[in-house]
Amino acid sequence: MPSQHVIAHQSPPLIWQDGLPLGNGLFGVMLWGDGNPLKMTLDCADLWDSRMDDSFWQHPDYNYANLRKLIKEGKYDEALAIFGDRGLKENAVTPTKLSIGRAELCLGEVREYEMRLDIDRAIVEGCLQTANGNHDVVGFVHRTRDVFCLRTKNAPATAELRLKPLGEVCESMAKLGHPPARQKSDGPRRFYSQEIPGGPCYALIWNAQGPDYFMAIACAAGIEAAEEKALAAWLDAERAGFDALRREHEAAWRDFWSRSAVYLPEPTMEILWFYGVYLLGSSARPGAMPPGLQGVWTMDGVIPPWRGDYHLDLNVQETFWPACASGHLELLDTWCDYMKACLPRARAFTRKVFGTEGTYWPGEIMGTFYKFFPTGVWYPLMAFAWSHSGWTGWLAWLRWRYSQDITWLRATGYPIIADIFRFYHGNLILETDGYLIEEQDGCLHVPLSTSPEYGLFWPEKSIAKDPNIDLALIRKCCDWIIEMEAALGLNDLTPSARTVKSKLAPYALSEKKELCLWPGKLLDISFLHPSHLMAIHPAMDLTIEGNEQERRIIEASVKHYLALGETGWAGHTYAQMISFASVLGQGAWAYDCLRQFAYHWIRPNGLHFNRDLEPNRYLVDKTPWHKCQQHMRDEWLRQAPFTMEANCAVSAGISDMLVQGWGDKIRIFPAVPACWRDLVFSNQLTEGAFRVSAARRMGQTVWVCVTATVDRILRLLDPFAGGAVDISGGTVQSEDGLFTARMTKGQTITLKRKGYVFDLNQAIRQVHENQPSVLGLPASV
Repeated sequence: MPSQHVIAHQSPPLIWQDGLPLGNGLFGVMLWGDGNPLKMTLDCADLWDSRMDDSFWQHPDYNYANLRKLIKEGKYDEALAIFGDRGLKENAVTPTKLSIGRAELCLGEVREYEMRLDIDRAIVEGCLQTANGNHDVVGFVHRTRDVFCLRTKNAPATAELRLKPLGEVCESMAKLGHPPARQKSDGPRRFYSQEIPGGPCYALIWNAQGPDYFMAIACAAGIEAAEEKALAAWLDAERAGFDALRREHEAAWRDFWSRSAVYLPEPTMEILWFYGVYLLGSSARPGAMPPGLQGVWTMDGVIPPWRGDYHLDLNVQETFWPACASGHLELLDTWCDYMKACLPRARAFTRKVFGTEGTYWPGEIMGTFYKFFPTGVWYPLMAFAWSHSGWTGWLAWLRWRYSQDITWLRATGYPIIADIFRFYHGNLILETDGYLIEEQDGCLHVPLSTSPEYGLFWPEKSIAKDPNIDLALIRKCCDWIIEMEAALGLNDLTPSARTVKSKLAPYALSEKKELCLWPGKLLDISFLHPSHLMAIHPAMDLTIEGNEQERRIIEASVKHYLALGETGWAGHTYAQMISFASVLGQGAWAYDCLRQFAYHWIRPNGLHFNRDLEPNRYLVDKTPWHKCQQHMRDEWLRQAPFTMEANCAVSAGISDMLVQGWGDKIRIFPAVPACWRDLVFSNQLTEGAFRVSAARRMGQTVWVCVTATVDRILRLLDPFAGGAVDISGGTVQSEDGLFTARMTKGQTITLKRKGYVFDLNQAIRQVHENQPSVLGLPASV
C-alpha cells in the first residue's frame, strides 16, 4: 500500500536546509545534494563538547541577591557584565553541540532527479539520472541499530563513499582544538575515530564501495571501546544484509505508527501531524541525550545556532509536546530522565546562586548527563526568569497526567516537581526587603524576574517583580504537589503548597482585565512569546469552564494580544497558538494559525526555520522583497536557523483540535474548523491515561471509542449533541451532557450515534475522498 505521507523532491536539494532528515534517536542523517555528490550530513545525539569554564557562576558576585541589588541601584551595565559578558568571554567556543561531518558519494552530473522521504517508513528513496544511466537510491537510519544503510544502483566504478570531517565542513569548528582524529583502513572498511576532550569518543565505520553501504556509529569513554562497538554493529549489519535490515527497520516503524494516527481531509495538514511526531521519534530515545534545538540534524557548515543548547523558555517544551497525545511517552522520558540526572548539579547551582534548597533551572542549559551547565550567555538576565523552572517541570507533570504511572511518579516525576516547589517556596518574599518589594500586603511575591524574551538585553525594560508567567506556574506547581502527594500517599509538601497558593500575589491585570506582563506593564508590541498568557495556556489556571471573572480575563487578554498584530510572531508562536485557540474552543482561529504555519514558516521539505519564508511580507535590509536581487533573497533565507520545536508543537496542536482531556473531562472534536466535515483519529492519549478514537461524518460526531490504560473514572462531554447513542463495553451514566463510567485497566467502551452503521476503514476512506472547500454550501447528514 503506498504511503500517504511523503515529501517528494523533483529537483535536487542543493542546500542542507532542503534536505531529507533521517534518524533513530541517536544517529541522524540529513540527505541532500544533486548526486555530484550526494551529501549526507551526519550527527549523533550524544556528541557534545562540554568543556566549560564555570568560574563565572562560582564567582562571589554571581548570585541572585547581588543581581537584585544592582537592578535596584540602576547599575544595568554592571549586571550585564557579571551575569552575561563574563560567562561568554570565558566560554567563547564551548560548550557546544557537535556534528560529525559529511559523507559524500559522487554519482555524476544529474539530468533528472526524484527523491522522496516516506515518513511512514522513515526511508528516502528515488532515482537520479546521470550520463552513466539511472541510479536508484535507497537510504535509512535503522530504527533499532545505529547504522545508516544506503543502496545505490549502477554507481560509477570510481564512486566511493567518503567522509569530510567536521573541521573541513565548518572551519569555525576547527577552533575547538580537538586532538587529531584517528583514521585507518581495513580492507573495504574505513575507520574514523575522534576523541572529544572531557567527553565521549566516537567511532564511525563504513565500507567505501557499494552498491550497499553500511555506516555504523558508536560512542564510548575511549577510542578503542568506541571502535569495537562500531565494528560489531557494522559486522552485524553486513551479515544481515540490506534487504533484511530494511524489513527490520520498516517493521519497527510500523510498530511505532501503530500507536496512534490522525486522518484529516487536507493532506498537507495531516502530513504536518505525522511529520512533527516523526521528527521527535527520529531524534529522541531513552538512554541518549535529549534533542536540542536542531535534534539530530545539526546544521551543515555552520556553528550550531545557539550552540544547539536547551532553551527552557519554550523550545524544549514544544519539542516534547507531541509525545503525549501520540502516546509515545518514552520519548518524553528522554527529557525527564535528563532532568533527573541533572538534579545534583542543579541543586548545587541553586544553593550557590540563591542560597536555598530546591532546583532552579536557568533559561539556557547544555551539557551531557550529570553535567548540567547553566549558560545564560545569549540572553543573560532572561536566564534568571523563574518561569523556566516551572515550565520545564510542567513536562514531568504531563508525563504523570498522561500515564498515571505511580512507579514512574515516585522514582522520577515527584522528585523533579518537589525540588522545583522547594525553590519557589524558599525564594518567595512576604515582607518588605528593601529592593523591589516595597509594600506589605500579606502576599507572597516574586522579587525579581522577567517575562521571556521581552526586553532581552535591556534590563531596565525587562526586569520586574511578579511576572504573570511566574505566578501562573507557581500556582500550578502547588497544584501538582498536592495531586502527586495524594497519589503517593504523602503529605510532606502539601501544607506548604496550600499556603503558597493561598498567599501568592494575584495576577496583574489592566483596568480592562487584560493580563499584563507584570504589575503596571501591559504588553505594548506584537510579540513572539505569549508568555504573559501562561495562566490561560498552557498552565490552564484560567479556563473557559471557570467562573465569569476568569472568562472576562480570557476574553480581554486574547483581544488585546491579537489587537497588537502578528508582525512580531514567529513560527513557534503560530504553533503554540494552535493549542491555545483549541483549549478556548476556537476552531477557526486554531485552523488559521495552522495554515499560517504551513504556508509561511516551513521550507519545501517541511522543516521549520526561524524566519517567515513568504516572499512578500518582510524586507531585506529595508529593501522591498520584490526589488531584492535573487542572491539577496537566497542568502536571507539561507541564514535562517532550523529549530524543530515548532514542527513538533504543530502536531500537538492538531491533536488538541481533535481531542482534549484537561480538567478530567474528555472533549471530542473541541476545536475543528467548519470545513473539516469528515475526520477520524485513532488512539490519541489524553490526560487521565485514556486512549481515545473518534470519527466525524458530515460535521457530526458518529463514533467514539475509549480504552482505559489504568483503573479510572471516565468523564466524557457528550459529543453527540444530546442525540440518542448506542453504547457497548460497559455501564455508562449520562447526566447534564456528561457521560461517566468507572473503567478498569484494558476496558474499552464504544459509543456511536443510535442506528449508525460504522466501519472504521470506510470512515478513513471518506475523510480522504472528501476534500474540503471553504466555499459553497456543505452537505447535511
